[in-house]
Amino acid sequence: MGTTELSACLRQYGLQASGPARLLPGGHVGQSAVLPTAQGLLVVKRFNRRYDPARVQLAAQAHQHASRAGLAPPLRLTQDDQWTAQVDDATYTVAEYVDHAERAGPASFASALAALHSHFDGFSPQGRCADFLQLPDPPAADLERIRRQTHDAASREAIDWRIKILAEFGLDAQSLAAVPRSWVHGDARLDNLLITRSPDRRLFIDFDQVSRFPRPYEIVRAFMACISPGLSAPLLGSTFRDYLNAYHAVAPIPATDRAIMIDLYLTVQAAETRTFTTPEGEIRGMPAFAAARHQQLTWFIEHSGLLRGVAEEAQP
Repeated sequence: MGTTELSACLRQYGLQASGPARLLPGGHVGQSAVLPTAQGLLVVKRFNRRYDPARVQLAAQAHQHASRAGLAPPLRLTQDDQWTAQVDDATYTVAEYVDHAERAGPASFASALAALHSHFDGFSPQGRCADFLQLPDPPAADLERIRRQTHDAASREAIDWRIKILAEFGLDAQSLAAVPRSWVHGDARLDNLLITRSPDRRLFIDFDQVSRFPRPYEIVRAFMACISPGLSAPLLGSTFRDYLNAYHAVAPIPATDRAIMIDLYLTVQAAETRTFTTPEGEIRGMPAFAAARHQQLTWFIEHSGLLRGVAEEAQP
């Protein structure tokens, strides 16, 4: 983000920078910069240009809803009382800057995620927007479509492997359709949770992918983002148990959610197609991400029985 566009954005909030901007790391679906102003340090976030205004408004509304419960840094309103600002073909939000002190551990993260999920029970956004996260229907449909369109042997081999996983371990279309949807963050991971120095707060950021989606999936996805593949089986089991207990203490997990969460995670992960490229260039080519996804999915399958057993344990 350049000085000119940042200044144009701040003007809509009645602000101006008092020093140079500092780009923040990350930014897979957007980009953020910290700017000093007379009102303190603020974060200017530019959303991916492929996001339409409805999607950006939904992300801003979810962010502000979380901030009202102290679960996200507050957003600022523009001078004409809007949560978002428009500069040319890009949309922005401006939020309080929060310098975090440490990364959360799995149990601490689980407690924060449970609090966010509970607060999202009262989230009722204005307007309609397509969910960023979508359940495949049927599970292998997108994989089969991509397979028909690609002539790359490595991609076809990987797709065949994914389809086999879905057939052996995944949930069927009827089971997927029966899983309730609720509002979720969409990208709940350690980098998107800030633990502040004083006062002690746990704040989520980057609500770009907020969606109505089964919460058991996000619970497991967030856990996988908190750990490194390679944990010994006993340590993996005890860490997952502590994580679920911490979540359950804030927001009880129904037995039906526990029963399907491992298979649901496996199904959604195996069915994704973002790592494959069609001749038409429909899907981004991400070979490094594809290799990491393959490795993680293989590791997860090897330990799925252990994780399933922990998930289905009765609470003390």
